[in-house]
Amino acid sequence: MRMTGRALGMLAVLTVATQLGGCATTPPLEGAKLDGEPRSVILQHPASGETASVTYWRPGDGYDPAAMRQLAVLFRDRRSDEVIPVDPALIDMLVELRQRVGAPPESPIRITSGYRSSITNASLARTNPNVAENSYHMRGQAADFSIAGIPPSRLAEEAAAMQRGGYAMYAHTGHVHVDTGPFRTWTPKTGEPRAPQILEAQARARTRIQALALAQKTTGTKGRVQVADAAAKPGKPSAKPAKAPAKSAAKAPSPDLSRVRVALAQVKEMPVQKTAKR
Repeated sequence: MRMTGRALGMLAVLTVATQLGGCATTPPLEGAKLDGEPRSVILQHPASGETASVTYWRPGDGYDPAAMRQLAVLFRDRRSDEVIPVDPALIDMLVELRQRVGAPPESPIRITSGYRSSITNASLARTNPNVAENSYHMRGQAADFSIAGIPPSRLAEEAAAMQRGGYAMYAHTGHVHVDTGPFRTWTPKTGEPRAPQILEAQARARTRIQALALAQKTTGTKGRVQVADAAAKPGKPSAKPAKAPAKSAAKAPSPDLSRVRVALAQVKEMPVQKTAKR
């Protein structure tokens, strides 16, 4: 039986789901704005520097199982090292967002949080009010991400325009959450906005301050060493020695207490003068 391109694409999705253990959703092929060209992506985990650069979809072949496995490994739970399949629709969503904001194909999409095991998610939920107890991160259907040079507000704006899945902008950390659940949004509990480029600038400033403090400390220590060396070098006479302290003066005789008593009595008998008002 001859299969259409759409049927082949759906079959490819099912094949990937079977080989990787099953994905929670199927890619929204009708709603996607991606064209028929091969789809490539560069994902990066900023904390570790780990990168996955793959062509994960090709016309006629659909989703490449080996490429999807590489992406799943990068998405893994970093606490438990557990790996589950990533929803192909999520990767398509990230790639489309990259295209919509005008970032070049070689721009890495920085994944700060991908898959979370139930244990990891529960641990985070106890201390972070923004972590949902039944998060789509636990299904391989969510990503917290950023793209260098693109404001998080722009990414969130395009995610809203796509009307596909959940999204929210976390201004205080500079990342955007997207998932392949129902279309919705929410207001995170955040602090002051700090985009990724601001965080990087702050990190550079802290490095400069630390380097300056170290240089000043080193210079001060070196100066003290030079002074000590100069004092220790023989040959040149040092400054004139200080004169020996003069002999203490002769001890003053103790006062005549009888004369003191007479003087005090005279003071008491003197008339008191009134102070004039000013």
